[in-house]
This record gives sequence, structure tokens and C-alpha cells, in this order.
Amino acid sequence: MNTYKRVGQILKEAREEKNLTVRDIAKETNIAVKFILALENEDYTQFPAETFTIGFLKTYADFLKLDSAQIIQLYRSQQMEESQQPIPEITQPTMKVIALEIEKNKAILPFILIGIIFLAVLVFSFFYDDKINDRTSNNPIENISSSETELGIPSGINFTPQSIPENGDIPFTLTLDQGFSFSVNNQQCRIFIKGVKEENLEERRAVLGFNISPERKVYTFEIKVDEEIKLSYDNPELESLRREIIIKAQSITANSAKILVSFGKEREDSSYSPVGDVPIQITLFFVKSTYAEFSSDGQIGERRLFHAGEKLNLEARNRLELKVGDGSAVEISQNGKERVKLARNNKVTKKIFYKVPNPYDSSQFIIKELGD
Repeated sequence: MNTYKRVGQILKEAREEKNLTVRDIAKETNIAVKFILALENEDYTQFPAETFTIGFLKTYADFLKLDSAQIIQLYRSQQMEESQQPIPEITQPTMKVIALEIEKNKAILPFILIGIIFLAVLVFSFFYDDKINDRTSNNPIENISSSETELGIPSGINFTPQSIPENGDIPFTLTLDQGFSFSVNNQQCRIFIKGVKEENLEERRAVLGFNISPERKVYTFEIKVDEEIKLSYDNPELESLRREIIIKAQSITANSAKILVSFGKEREDSSYSPVGDVPIQITLFFVKSTYAEFSSDGQIGERRLFHAGEKLNLEARNRLELKVGDGSAVEISQNGKERVKLARNNKVTKKIFYKVPNPYDSSQFIIKELGD
């Protein structure tokens, strides 16, 4: 598990060391209680824009006599690791094109000014509503979704594919419309949040659902902050699982949960060599630092800067697309084949792996490759 402290944990511990309550901080800094709790729980969805998040982080850190520059740098580092958006290495050319279009179409500038005014009104109402909520919201809530599919998975939820490192963990932020899927010893698993139970802010428990595809059942369990739950094949409801999965809750809000997911022991009697319709399995070995992103069966996966020495395992049922900032910085192994260089040059490299039926055996498939 990761041992470094996160932004929310640093702020909360510094406040508690000074024997201050959240309301003490609110009174001294004029930051609403709602936003202080959001910073400590790392629930940045509570803020209308990142500018406000950074501004409140600086004010809060300065009041606690912390190094605000270091806190903001740590926040940005964590956001880059968990972001679903490409970093500037890839987006910068696009931004230049947009800038040129704005220069050519200066007529849109009045609309930008109107947007800024609208945002200011929105922020004012945001603060005003929060003051009212602080005085009136004292009732415990139980926020459990009742609209579910036949699998017991809330309807309308989207699952983003992720890959979990062999000897590490990865953070997932689960919301009522966003879950994650990942591969465990050639089993496709899905995890999502069904809701949150709470009697008070200290007793929140996230209700999580876990599914092993293509099984139709969902295993439901509850977890609280700093609690660690082990999903194991020793559990009769998870007996088909081929490897232990360890879930640890980092923070829980009224409608989301941030968890760390890692692997435990493999099942000794498990035989999982794929036959017939074999999934596309790719392993990337990063020999130098570079940006990379991928899409698995049409769903966008991890997008971030990978560092030298990292390894990324990817899997798709029918189609897997890769995009790497520096093709020479990566070596690749496809379905157990020999490890080779992704590209010989240091340019942006794209690869597509897809399956087609074997013309000589209809029960088998061939994995083909397209790319730069």
C-alpha cells in the first residue's frame, strides 16, 4: 500500500494537533464548513472550479502554518495520477489551435465576459446556500439507490477500465454514476458504489457492489474510512474468485467513496489458462518516462505520465487502442509473446489490437495489429 500522506490527511491531522474543530477553522478563515470538510475528504467535486480549490487549499494551509506551496504541489500531483484527462504533453497542440481560432474570431469575446459574470453569480449563490445548509441540515441520511438492473447494478452507471499494478495499489473514486472494471487473473471484475449510510459525519459507511463477469450475482459489502476489506475466494459468495482483492477506503462523502485497490494471494488450485476466445492481453514496460493512454473495448482507461520502471497490464475482449507520447520509451509484450520495442523513434505512437475469427477454425480468433 502507499505510505505517503495525502492532502486531506495532512490538513486534518494538522487541525487536530491544534485541537481545532471544523467550525473553529470556518470562523477564523471565513471558509464555509462544507468546503473545509470537502478539502479534508478530498471531495473536490464540491468546488465550482479548480481555481477555487487551490485558493481554499492555500488559505487553509497558511492558517495551519503549513507549507501551502508544497500542499498545492501535492494536490496537483495526486490529481495528475488520478485524472481521466490527457496532460499538456498531448493536449498542447490542440490548445494552440483553439488559441488561433479565438484570435480569428474576436467576436466571441463578449460571450466570454458574460460567462465570467455568470460564474461569479453562481459562486455567490453557492456560498449563500451553504450558509443556509450549515444551519438547517442536522438529520442523518441514508442514500441508497433503488433503481437497479437485474444484476443488482444501479442503472445508468458507467464502468471505466483500469489496470492494477502487480505489487502496488491504485486509487478509484466511485460515484453513483461512475464505477471501475479491472482484470484479475483473466477474470473481469467490476466495483461500484450503491450508496452511503451515515448517522453522523464520523460514521459514514459506503455500500459497495462487486461483480465477477460473466456471473449475474453482485456481492454487496459496507466499508468505512481507513477500514480494509479483503474480497477472498474463501468467502462462499466469492468462491469463483481466483485471487484476493484488497479494498481500503480513504475518504467517503455523501455520494462518493475514494478507495485503494490492490491484489492479495492467488488461489493455489486455480487454473485460468484461457482457451478459445482469448482476450487481448498487453503488458507495457516503461524504460523511460512518457505519457500514455489507452481505450479498452471503447471505454477510456488510465491516462497519465508513467515513469521509468513502471509496468502496465492491459486487457480487452475485442479491441484495445494505445497512444504513447514517446514510442521508444516503451517495450511491449502481447499475449505472452516476446518483449519488443513499441517503436524505434521518439514520436507519438498509436497501436490498435483487434480480434477477427480464425478462417480455419471458427472456435478460435486471431489478434491483429494496426499502428504507426
